[in-house]
Amino acid sequence: MPSGAPYLSAGLGIFNMVGAVNDDGYNRTPAELNLEYQSGTRLYGIGYLLGLLANTDGGIDGYGGVYANVLLSPHWILTPEAGIGGYRQGQSKNMGSTFLFRLELGLAYQLAAGQRLGVKIAHLSNGDLYTRNPGENEILVTYSVALR
Repeated sequence: MPSGAPYLSAGLGIFNMVGAVNDDGYNRTPAELNLEYQSGTRLYGIGYLLGLLANTDGGIDGYGGVYANVLLSPHWILTPEAGIGGYRQGQSKNMGSTFLFRLELGLAYQLAAGQRLGVKIAHLSNGDLYTRNPGENEILVTYSVALR
């Protein structure tokens, strides 16, 4: 999709949904809140994004990256994303490092007024740059609004 309105998205879901147990014995699946800004300006269909996730165990990840919107039909939009960020563990899962990679795939239905209701899955890991790389997977329900 070409350049258009920027979007602000809020998602609620589950952190550490699959592969819950790591070698520290962490076996929780806390609730997660995700806020994300997607730029309206895109170059060759690729825009930038800024995001923040926080879970109820005190884990926080701030990230930035790129995304593309793929129009599947007049209302359905597929959005792959890739980013890098910094993680603070709190009482949450030990991810092996502060520096993490984030991959996401979202599917949203665009309503008549431009809002989007969707679901996304995400994976967070340090990409095996460090000895410990447990990774974690998320699923979120999202609601997005156009900022123009």
